[in-house]
Amino acid sequence: MSHDIKKQEIKNLKKKAEQNRQMHFSISKKANILHKALHTVALIGSSITAILTFAEFSTFIPWFPWLTDGNYKLIIGLFAGLIFIITILEEYLGLGQKAATHENIGKQLTTFIRTASKLETYETLTQADLDQAVVEYSSINESAPIIPDKVFLREKQRLYIKIEISKKLEQTPHMSISLFLIKMKLRQLFSPNDTQNGNRENQND
Repeated sequence: MSHDIKKQEIKNLKKKAEQNRQMHFSISKKANILHKALHTVALIGSSITAILTFAEFSTFIPWFPWLTDGNYKLIIGLFAGLIFIITILEEYLGLGQKAATHENIGKQLTTFIRTASKLETYETLTQADLDQAVVEYSSINESAPIIPDKVFLREKQRLYIKIEISKKLEQTPHMSISLFLIKMKLRQLFSPNDTQNGNRENQND
């Protein structure tokens, strides 16, 4: 295998690693946000339930004239049940573990990308170097959780958008990114041929 082919293989591995890294970090970020949100709601809800349990219903009559002792106890019971369901849901979904797992894979891919970038600078790239990179990348993927197809396609689209913006910024550093995105969307809407060509290019990739 020639040196150029080996470098191209490293480049392809690096490109795949960059795509997967963005996907794993995106999943980790969303899972972590949802985990913290559910945990916060559960803590605040538990505190409110405890306070209401020891409070007298008559305290709230000035604000809720229709309130009775029976209604008050029912409301507290329903609210406590809701908080309990949220707590169980938080534990069942395992969002904290999910976020940590995807973040760990993202960090491993970041390390691999640095290694691949270093290999690209080698004047002489051996077959052993290439084989080691392939084994390392395969090992990371084997231990990585599955990425849903919906997330894969969405994050791949975002990555290509970032690449397109980056290329454009090299030509016009002071351009408005928001206007550029609007322009690209309008171009897609009113230029079906360009869209079809773009789809063919993505299929070839």
